[in-house]
Amino acid sequence: MGTVTVETISSNASTRPLRLLLLEQNASDAEQILRELKNSRLEIEPCIAGNQLEFKNALSLGKFDAVISAWTPSDGDGQAKLRVLLESCRETPLVLITGESDEKAAAECDKCGALDYVSKDRLGRLPFALSRAMGEYRLREEKARLRAALQENEKQSRELMEHSVYGIFRAALDGTILSANDRLLKILACPTFVEVQALNLASDVFRYAETFAKILANSREHSTVQDAETEWRRRDGGFVCVRLHVRCVFNAGVPDGLEGIVEDVTEVRALERQLQQAQKFETIGQLAGGIAHDFNNVLGAVLGWAEIGYEQSRAHPQIAEYFAHIRQQTDRAAALTRELLTFARRQPLQPRPVQLNQIVQSLMNFLDKVIGKDIEIKVVAAENLQSVKAEPAQMEQVLMNLCLNARDAMPDGGLLKIETETILLDDSFCHFYPGVAPGTYVVLSVSDTGVGMSPEVRDHIFEPFFTTKERGKGSGMGLATVYGIVRQHCGLIHVYSEPGQGTLFHVYLPVMGSALHDPARETANVTTAKNLQGTETILLAEDHDSIRELTRQSLTRLGYQVLAAADGRQALRLAELERPDLAVLDVVMPHMGGAATAMQLLQSMPGLPILFTSGFSENANNAVAQVPGSHYLQKPYGPTSLASTIRDILDD
Repeated sequence: MGTVTVETISSNASTRPLRLLLLEQNASDAEQILRELKNSRLEIEPCIAGNQLEFKNALSLGKFDAVISAWTPSDGDGQAKLRVLLESCRETPLVLITGESDEKAAAECDKCGALDYVSKDRLGRLPFALSRAMGEYRLREEKARLRAALQENEKQSRELMEHSVYGIFRAALDGTILSANDRLLKILACPTFVEVQALNLASDVFRYAETFAKILANSREHSTVQDAETEWRRRDGGFVCVRLHVRCVFNAGVPDGLEGIVEDVTEVRALERQLQQAQKFETIGQLAGGIAHDFNNVLGAVLGWAEIGYEQSRAHPQIAEYFAHIRQQTDRAAALTRELLTFARRQPLQPRPVQLNQIVQSLMNFLDKVIGKDIEIKVVAAENLQSVKAEPAQMEQVLMNLCLNARDAMPDGGLLKIETETILLDDSFCHFYPGVAPGTYVVLSVSDTGVGMSPEVRDHIFEPFFTTKERGKGSGMGLATVYGIVRQHCGLIHVYSEPGQGTLFHVYLPVMGSALHDPARETANVTTAKNLQGTETILLAEDHDSIRELTRQSLTRLGYQVLAAADGRQALRLAELERPDLAVLDVVMPHMGGAATAMQLLQSMPGLPILFTSGFSENANNAVAQVPGSHYLQKPYGPTSLASTIRDILDD
């Protein structure tokens, strides 16, 4: 029996003796205990402690491989002291030698942390008990080490998941979200995980339920789905474009759930669309400019020969008339090439300080003559409008082309409105329009109440030779020329139109002498943004996707919680889930307009502040009249102007 005990007690028993601490008051009993251990051929280096003080002193000398306690106090006070004493060697395998019954001995082991016990009348079992205790101790140490390593690994994995730039989730096959990291909460606009748990991937998160069904089916068939792009619906009503990497989790060969990594690519896709649009116009401009430049040389030769022929054929009126027609058509072709050069921004500029109000006023007599009597012209000119650095003739051409385009959109009459104002474009606005620098701009707005445009038409209106007019009634260069002039003046042109609702053009031109990158003003802008911060909940209803997303992101960055809706009906549903502190409503929206939405909101939430926005003043005036106490902000507005108005209303 001794040989087995020696081999199992310690892996290093062959290299050094086993350091053993024995607590025994009786010297002869201690000698008998050591004899039993030596008879088992165990090499030991014993240290005998006859009382508590010696035991404490021995523990202070170094670590022991095992401790044997053979002291069995008869009174309760002594037993309590022994337990306290043995507590100090918790990190060492402990075996008790006791005269108590098995039941009491086992209970005492639990109290003092001993791993085994031996009765005094069965000391022959001591080597085995010591071996078992040391083996159990090593097993516990290994488990503790593995547990600590597992906990550290789980901690690192949890930190990696929580600090990931990607959203991570685990979901059931029915779409129930079981777990999610902080980034996914931000993507879905959920402040807490409880709100995420209330969402279902199929019905609440995926914009189209069939997309979720397709991804689920593919993940079941192929285990993983990589780079699947789709649109998700945020809790606040907004939409985000996401790229998904989904893995189907199997349990015993049966699909048991989904694990997914989510990348928000909304901003990337928006910038890509802007870049593609810019590249398209740049390519068309280069082609048009090259053709116009070369064609001008040809036209020059044709015009020259036509003039010579005309002069030399005056004696023959019929022949001279032919040359006159050639000259007339050549002049028209030359005008077309000038428009192409303007679109391509290759027409040389001679800019000087220009007041847009003066440009508008100087063209009024001309517009009265070319605009039909059935069209009302209304001018709203801002006071103290700052000057822009531009070529006056080209600014006149911009205004004239926009007005003529508005006239053609109102064959049955209507309202043509021309407005000017000064606006501050901040970084949030310019983020959506690459190439536009933040700063102060003068805005020229031309709106009509005509037939409007579909999104498909709106995407092509600035392209050369694109026209919706009948063949022979338009060259398709009017708006292309406007686009070229505005871009050549470092400005921006934006169009908003709905079929049957008219069209609104905004032309942004940087004010003269504005230091667009002046550090002092940028510091002032930062200060202003800080003053405009808030924590209230804003209900936003805007059917134009880019304006809605721009406004939502701008207000969110200022600290507001934004519930974004694409129409009035969706706004009412969002307001039922969470009461807003203020509602920002576009006047003209599909399904339900701003005024009707406001009246229904006030029925359930009396006193709710309402802010209407519109590019058409008449519509806005009607809405404000229907909702007493409401406010109005004219489009176009910059994020700073909107935030300032919201802050004024909430602080009032």
